[in-house]
Amino acid sequence: MKQSKGYLLKGRIIDGSLNPPVEDGAVVVEGERISWVGKTQDLPAHYNENEYTLIDLPGRSIMPGLIDGHTHISFGESRSEEENALYTPVEFRTAKALYYSKKVLQAGVTSAFDAATSYNIAQAVRDAIDTGMFPGPRFTVSGKQITNHQGLEDSFPSNMEFPPGQSAVLVKTHSDLVEAIRLQVKDEVDAIKVSGSNDNLITPDALGASAFTYEELKIIVDETHRLGKVCSVHARSRDSAVDSARAGFDQIYHASYIDDAGIEACLKNNCIITPTLTLLVNLIEASPAQAGASSNAAFQREVEAATMNLRKAFDAGVPIVAGSESGWSPVPYGQWHAREMELFVNLLGMTPLQAIHSNTLAATRMLARHGHEVGKVEAGRLADLLVVPGNPSQDIRILQRPTQFDYIFKGGQPIDRTPPAPRQRKWYERTKTFLAGLYEFDEESGQGRLVQ
Repeated sequence: MKQSKGYLLKGRIIDGSLNPPVEDGAVVVEGERISWVGKTQDLPAHYNENEYTLIDLPGRSIMPGLIDGHTHISFGESRSEEENALYTPVEFRTAKALYYSKKVLQAGVTSAFDAATSYNIAQAVRDAIDTGMFPGPRFTVSGKQITNHQGLEDSFPSNMEFPPGQSAVLVKTHSDLVEAIRLQVKDEVDAIKVSGSNDNLITPDALGASAFTYEELKIIVDETHRLGKVCSVHARSRDSAVDSARAGFDQIYHASYIDDAGIEACLKNNCIITPTLTLLVNLIEASPAQAGASSNAAFQREVEAATMNLRKAFDAGVPIVAGSESGWSPVPYGQWHAREMELFVNLLGMTPLQAIHSNTLAATRMLARHGHEVGKVEAGRLADLLVVPGNPSQDIRILQRPTQFDYIFKGGQPIDRTPPAPRQRKWYERTKTFLAGLYEFDEESGQGRLVQ
């Protein structure tokens, strides 16, 4: 039996750029890379169809694998800050992260940016995948995010030790800032992540000032870039977004309250914004009355502000990148990686093609190691590809149904689509809550009632 030279894919090509789809297109895959892309009628004769495995299904679209710009592979779908920072041994956390990596890949995510890790789990997962030990996306990873007392993750009482399992490192001086960056670079992170503001999930007064001064943010950016790494920042408040853009961060997360000054600074310093609206919208939908530390009204206000401010930033020319923030319980792995594109269409007024660009080629900016090799259906790039039914450039929701995808290729090979067996949660993974409220006695009825 003659051995196949690779794959010949035929269908509509959505290449990940803002180019219009190519109807009746062809993609040749040889080894782990794309050899040729174009119209079927222009396929060179030396690509003899009989020598390749042909994939030619009616009505299908061929596009790049998704790039999720905001994941937390070490968080294990934690349901609270306590569960994430205090419970579960590091060894079991690492095993969980490898288990969940397969689920992320099976959702069509072939590359991902991990935005903060517990311990050094993200680096270990990245390396285990890169060396062929386990299946998963091509990860670009941050270390623990750098925080101070006003930043996200310094969320526990001041009289207790900063938890070693927290996904952050607490700094108190300018020297601490520099030392934290240098130590993480030694530990082979790809990026430095900073907590520039707090978060309504943690405290109800999260949308005020920046956690760090502009001068401190500039120290972080300069040292990170000096050491050849990229830097991102969690910045929900107006001040944190503006100061981070002025300091020159490569990527600003959230930026819901960014204003004209921040947009101008983003354009000047070539910053991108990754909003991760999916987390907020999922929280609003999942728990109409209450979620996190604040009422859902706070999340709704932030979504409304982001809708206005981020549309203004996008119209001004600031690149907007899609990210899910998968890792927390409102955003389980393998399920919500493509929703951000729908939100970009419905809330920010993007076209489906622009939204796809935000989840593919536009997201390569932060993939320092291999961004130039993924994100686009183009000859010479790695064959990280999806073959999906229908036309997502007209119906973006198609990409939220990965079990219906015909193929997910990573490095020129179809991935194993067999879902991992469901796992059981161990007792030590759970937040230890006796009862979700007070069981009060009602004198009139003589019975108890649960009061939340």
